[in-house]
Amino acid sequence: MIKKILLMMIVLGMSVIGFADEVDVSQIAVDYPYKENAIRATVLGTPKDQWYTFSHAKGPKVRTIKTTKKIPEILRQWSDFKYGVWKQKEEAPLMIVISGTGSVYNSGLSMYMANVFYDRGYNVIAFSSVTTMPFIVSQSKNNYAGYIKSESEQMYDIIRKAIADEKKDGMKINGNIYVGGYSLGGFQSLLIQKEDEQKHQIGIKKSLLLNTPISILTATKKLDGYLVKNGIFDAKGLEKFLDTHFSNIINDESITSKDLNFSDMDISTSPLNKLKLGDKDLEVLTGLLFRFYSANMTFAGEVFSGQKAVGRLSDKKSYKRFDSLTKEFTEGMSVSFNEYAKEILYPYLKANKYPDLTLDQFIADFDLRSSQDFIDRNNKNIVFISSTNDILLSDKDLEYINQTFKNKVMIPFGGHTGLLWHKDVAKLMVDKLEEN
Repeated sequence: MIKKILLMMIVLGMSVIGFADEVDVSQIAVDYPYKENAIRATVLGTPKDQWYTFSHAKGPKVRTIKTTKKIPEILRQWSDFKYGVWKQKEEAPLMIVISGTGSVYNSGLSMYMANVFYDRGYNVIAFSSVTTMPFIVSQSKNNYAGYIKSESEQMYDIIRKAIADEKKDGMKINGNIYVGGYSLGGFQSLLIQKEDEQKHQIGIKKSLLLNTPISILTATKKLDGYLVKNGIFDAKGLEKFLDTHFSNIINDESITSKDLNFSDMDISTSPLNKLKLGDKDLEVLTGLLFRFYSANMTFAGEVFSGQKAVGRLSDKKSYKRFDSLTKEFTEGMSVSFNEYAKEILYPYLKANKYPDLTLDQFIADFDLRSSQDFIDRNNKNIVFISSTNDILLSDKDLEYINQTFKNKVMIPFGGHTGLLWHKDVAKLMVDKLEEN
């Protein structure tokens, strides 16, 4: 009977909060323009006039972690791992922000989220995703990066040290420490909270999961599906698509690579707005953007491995700073994350790091369901906010969310992270975290 009621409420666009007051999602973002289109919501985000209004937004104080690794010449521009700090003058709670896939600590959504919490009286420390080149190159302990379990353990140690350093520098924390993030950053926030339960070195009170995928591999399959359905199967298909449909992007000097980072901009004022992109175009761009991150992992892994590289990209065993990487780029864009994970990352980990790691366990480590015992013990301290039409969630994932997370808000529109910019959701994420 309870399951039937929950399913009925999802259809009606409502969300039930098990440990707190019920949230009427019909009153959230009523002015949002992309309610009927998940891909447009994902790419176009939220119009600027619907954003949270800050009373005193500011940029972070930037901290740098120097690498202890020997960095190949061609990767040295990413030798440092930086993070951002916002410090209150008086004693205050601390919010740790983990960026989503491919996003650095000072990307648009990370800065926005950090300032929302800072505006509400929090100290904030924001970190780049483990999928960014600064982390992959300077901090990852694996030649081939991307194993979320081990990299969450590494991130935990980085966070612990960062908090200790900020306390020495005068940050006053009132004892309430939270961790949260969007997309992969939300997934990792739960793993960091889980790590803290075992090590007790930070004292994390709650985690905040925003548009968080349940299965990373399922999510990436859905993204790769955008490419396949539009006829892009390999590097040749990619080149054909760009030549046929987006040569004007490449040839228009007014459009820069920064303009392609949709989550960090107002599309209405962007040069890309004049291209009048259709839904299929937005699907391809979304698929390509996430494919780019796995290409980075593949290339960095090849460079670090040298003579022991799997040779997926080229026959070269070493690279100089100004070597042409055109061949590696197109080949790297042909490697989906699922291919990278199962055909490159897993064999590398099995041979070099974890000889007893089975493929089934490896796959399970990319799924929140593998943390079920932890979630059951800490359910009231996990806040889950997402859209029911998030493009990274399957029907099975939605069923799992509604059956598992008690302290959740499921909004019936917004795509993947598109609605997080809205002032109603910005307020909601802080309010839900502060509930008893």
